[in-house]
Amino acid sequence: MYSAEEVVEMAINTEKNGKEFYAGAAKDTEDKTLKDLFDFLAMQEDQHRKRFEGLRGKTEKLIQPDDMEEVEKYLNTIVSSEFFLGNEKTLVKAKKAKSREELLSFALQFEKDTLLFFTEISELSEGKTREVLEEIIKEEKKHVRIIGELMK
Repeated sequence: MYSAEEVVEMAINTEKNGKEFYAGAAKDTEDKTLKDLFDFLAMQEDQHRKRFEGLRGKTEKLIQPDDMEEVEKYLNTIVSSEFFLGNEKTLVKAKKAKSREELLSFALQFEKDTLLFFTEISELSEGKTREVLEEIIKEEKKHVRIIGELMK
């Protein structure tokens, strides 16, 4: 199982990848609405990264539920998803998007995967770590909603 510090590092890397994805997508699009959205999301990801960096060395031990083996398998599945394989994959996908809808769809999946991971880790966390995760989860939900509305 991951340690609390490993989870914080994964969260930091997730937010770095998110910022790079959104900054790259903003740079590569001529659609003003998408550019503004992606610039905003890149800024948000950077703020989240800083919040997680503030948790370094301050995290509590993760809670060990009775079904820890199942939880670990589930987390490993999330972490091994295409999203968590590194920013070069996300940036390549953004550049290959052939339409506004495809780019928004990828951004939506990016946010959903992040939300899923942070929600699972939040349930295993306590104290300040859980507080920070819950605040960021609320913001990630807003991102999902905003992107979803643009896809309509």
